[in-house]
Amino acid sequence: MATSFLRPFLGLLGWFLLLPGALSALGAAWLLAVSLNLVGDMRSAQGRVVALVPGTVGTQGRLGQGSKSVVEFTAHDGRTLHVTDPVLRRLQAEHAIGEAVTVRYPAKDPLQAEISSSRWIKSFIGIAMLLAGLVGMALGCLLLRLRPKPAMAASTA
Repeated sequence: MATSFLRPFLGLLGWFLLLPGALSALGAAWLLAVSLNLVGDMRSAQGRVVALVPGTVGTQGRLGQGSKSVVEFTAHDGRTLHVTDPVLRRLQAEHAIGEAVTVRYPAKDPLQAEISSSRWIKSFIGIAMLLAGLVGMALGCLLLRLRPKPAMAASTA
């Protein structure tokens, strides 16, 4: 009787861990590939911080103040561009106006540039997501394998 409830429960829980784990592992692998310049034609250029845009991050109960850096750089095609780094930085992580930074950008769209140090943040998040996804997949597979075998129907002779 207990096996009849336990088998579907473990199966459902196993799939509940396995599928999202696999999807987050795939997403994390993509994030890592992008942050490590393994995908697409990425270029680098020297730039300088020309402004700081204030911003907030977090939820209503716990807001953090910080700033995003506006960087001026010259792309490979000779255009001088101003882009806002997508990462909100707080406290000592903020850049100073006039500070020299390295930016990286896709060759096809230099307006998608970001400060190179931002890739380490993305790499850290990607590694954490990848580990969580792999643990979820392993636990899901383990639960699916540990399910009790279905009870054999009594043979009627």
